[in-house]
This record gives sequence, C-alpha cells and structure tokens, in this order.
Amino acid sequence: METKNLLFDNSGQQLLNETKVDSYLEIFKNFIRDFIQWWYVQMPIWHLRALRRVVIFLDDNLSFNLLLNNFFVPWHRDKDILGYLVGITTKVIYLPIAFIIIATFTIAYIFFIFFWLLLPPSTVFLIIRSFWM
Repeated sequence: METKNLLFDNSGQQLLNETKVDSYLEIFKNFIRDFIQWWYVQMPIWHLRALRRVVIFLDDNLSFNLLLNNFFVPWHRDKDILGYLVGITTKVIYLPIAFIIIATFTIAYIFFIFFWLLLPPSTVFLIIRSFWM
C-alpha cells in the first residue's frame, strides 16, 4: 500500500510548506500590512461607492435633477400664466430644500470617511500619550 503525501497535489505544486514556519514578527507584519491595505484602500473605496449610491437614491426620491431640468415647464403642463407661475414658484421653494438635504448628507458622510481614516492613528497616538500622562 502506497502512502500519499497530502502536502503535495498531483501536479507537484506544494500546498503547505512543511519546513518553514513564519515567525511571530512576520505574521504580525503581514497582519499590519493587510489591515492598512483594508482600512485605507478597500474601505474608503467601499464608502465612496456607498456615498454615490445614497446620493443617487436621494436624487431619485427628491427629484432634484428632474425638477432642475424642467424648471420652466408649467405646473401639470397647464400652459397659461397661472401654470407657469405655480410651477416656477413651487420649484423655487422646493429645489433649495432638496439641495440642502442632499448636500447635508453628502458632507456628513464625507466627514465620516475622514473620521474613519483618522481613527487608527489617533488611537495609537492616544495610547502612546497615555503612557506619559
């Protein structure tokens, strides 16, 4: 009966390195590298995509671009002076409110992203500072 080495597959490629084990320092270095790559590259990209999706969602629900593009279209397509007056007046009142809602959320989310980026260095700084205080 022939024994099979489970560390090698049929193609001869080694699956596990049975002779070399990573040191704790190398494991910690890889952990820090992976953490920094995840925290400062992958997650900001994810947050920016989420911000884009939420701004599109707010724009769709508040109809900001639609009303801005049809600013001079009369109310309910009523082409007399009252339709134009009501349509433009309603849009003049509504569009700044919709813009403020979208801008407020966008600015708050951008501040959240900056807070996210500054959280690890500030934590390390406060831990180091606590040793001297």
